[in-house]
Amino acid sequence: MEPIDAQVVEIDKYQAKNPLVILGFVEMTTLGLLTTSYIIEQKGLHQVAQVKSIHIPPVAVFIGGKLRSPFRIYIDKEGKLVVITCDVPVDDEGLYEISSVLLKWLESISPREIVIIDGIPVKGYLENRDVYAAAPAGILERLSKFGVKNAESAIISGLGGALINESLGKKIDALTLMTPSSLDIPDPQAVLSIVDVLNKAYSLNIGTTVLEESVKKLQEQAKAVIDQYNEIQKGKTQKPAEQSIYG
Repeated sequence: MEPIDAQVVEIDKYQAKNPLVILGFVEMTTLGLLTTSYIIEQKGLHQVAQVKSIHIPPVAVFIGGKLRSPFRIYIDKEGKLVVITCDVPVDDEGLYEISSVLLKWLESISPREIVIIDGIPVKGYLENRDVYAAAPAGILERLSKFGVKNAESAIISGLGGALINESLGKKIDALTLMTPSSLDIPDPQAVLSIVDVLNKAYSLNIGTTVLEESVKKLQEQAKAVIDQYNEIQKGKTQKPAEQSIYG
């Protein structure tokens, strides 16, 4: 029997009530994965389905004391929030099949809005993070009240881009939220920037204490490195000139 290209497999009962849907994947950065994983943990969401495909690496992940599929769908008790995440990159050859199947399932739960989280890859660490949106005009106007900027021009690639492409022409509001995310080090500031916007724009009340503590610790470490570097440079400039052996 030939394997199916892609399918959503429901593993538990659920009741969706016009939910907000947040999606995050491993793309050029891991911001989408880190943000969705954080939301799932903070909100205590329950897995109700998984996506199976020949284009998803055949691995299992151990999370929350259970072995799970890498591509999972979660929902809250009220049926108002759905979070979809995948721990591994998806093959480019499977983007169309997976996005098509996933969007068909999303249509069945009548989402009020679909929000895809993506990172803008940067080197090093930035203290200030603006959040940008690629979205229909009406949504952009609403998000601008919460400090979100218009991306103006962007190419949204990977599974997130495939889902946006599939949603065009359908009665589904889909958008992407983006912020700079470091390629070099763990970046809780990027996650915090996105979560802050989600809390303000959608009243999600996601706790941010853990993120704020991580950001503070990382900033302290960065400051210590910079201070040490400045001391070394200062020592170099104050080093007395060596006398010539000829007097």
